[in-house]
Amino acid sequence: MAIGKIQIHVSQLKLGMFIAELDRPWLGTPFLFQGFRIQRIEEIDKLKQLCESVVIDLEKSVHRKRLLAAANDADKAAPRQIYQMASSFEEEITTANEIRANTQTCVDQLFEDVEHGRMIDLVAVKRVIHDTVDGVLRNPDAHMSLTQLKSWDQYTAQHSINVCVLALSFARHLGLPRAEMEMLGTGALLHDIGKLKTPLEVLNKPGKLTEEEFAMMKAHPVHGRELIEKRYGLSHHIADMAYSHHERIAGGGYPRGLNGHEISLWSKIVAIVDVYDAITSDRCYHKGMPPTEALTKMYGWRIKDFDGELLEQFIQCVGIYPVGSLVELTTGEVGIVISVNPDSRLRPKVDLILDTNKQPYFPTRVLNLADVPGDEAYAHCAIKDVLKPGAYGIDISDHLAPMQSAKAKTIGVR
Repeated sequence: MAIGKIQIHVSQLKLGMFIAELDRPWLGTPFLFQGFRIQRIEEIDKLKQLCESVVIDLEKSVHRKRLLAAANDADKAAPRQIYQMASSFEEEITTANEIRANTQTCVDQLFEDVEHGRMIDLVAVKRVIHDTVDGVLRNPDAHMSLTQLKSWDQYTAQHSINVCVLALSFARHLGLPRAEMEMLGTGALLHDIGKLKTPLEVLNKPGKLTEEEFAMMKAHPVHGRELIEKRYGLSHHIADMAYSHHERIAGGGYPRGLNGHEISLWSKIVAIVDVYDAITSDRCYHKGMPPTEALTKMYGWRIKDFDGELLEQFIQCVGIYPVGSLVELTTGEVGIVISVNPDSRLRPKVDLILDTNKQPYFPTRVLNLADVPGDEAYAHCAIKDVLKPGAYGIDISDHLAPMQSAKAKTIGVR
């Protein structure tokens, strides 16, 4: 065994220990990465369920003094909330569409008011945030799936809504209290409001920006903070998300070049989901990439751009195959991921659209890959590939827009 690594019984596990090896294959576990630092009691409980012993890396583990300090901080912090699913994807998706439509109307009006120098309707903003938090707490998968419905000509508005939904879903995953979620959701929805002060020819320029144009672009966080805090009288915490969502962990962001310890948790969350939605969307200057590819890219940027541990938690939240991903199975069938199985991350629930001959299913069929039926055809069924949006002529909006539970035949779902 390598120097600095020791094997211990799972009964000896503590917060802060870095798990280097398990006594079983990693892919058969809910842990996303081969090697991670224990941050929550739930992770210790899961390791005790799955393993007899593990190998820890002493060099990468949190030192005892830091561990004690973290424990003291945890004692002072608000307790982590554990949220249960209160509705199925099929039950929630219609409501999710309604909430998104209401939010779109609110954001369209909000942007128009900003452009004309009017006060924004804060009551309407509060209402849509309240409804979105309610929906995400019931079933985040249904609401996250709609973030995959991209429209280039409505990018800024849809991006604002997507960042709000993704930030709230991530906050739910992290166990943040509801009051914090509502503040986070408001800041996420308004994070790009400063872009309304940026010339459209700069925002929509397909080529590389000049130095002068990039300076205009980099001013939008400053404009956002001024609008939110000074013009509309919202809290500093909400304004800071607009001000700091382009800051980066190693100090390479803008407008202030902050380092990681100077950036708030909420701004770190918004920074992650902002980039994720941006690089999975079609823009005039780039094609959107599939969610799985985007997560891989972002993981490669974690040292200079993002809080690494927070990014790992985000990937845990959305899954290796995020909700809304278009996938092909080993059977040849094609479908859309409609929910993630946290304990079996390679085996999500899929709404099958095309059969093995690439002919449409009608009605569509829901297959839970973590609970496949006894049918021999599905005995070794798994995801073979993540497809690009529009593959086989599939418009996912046709399938995620009001999807009634009676529409889909269910196979392999309890």
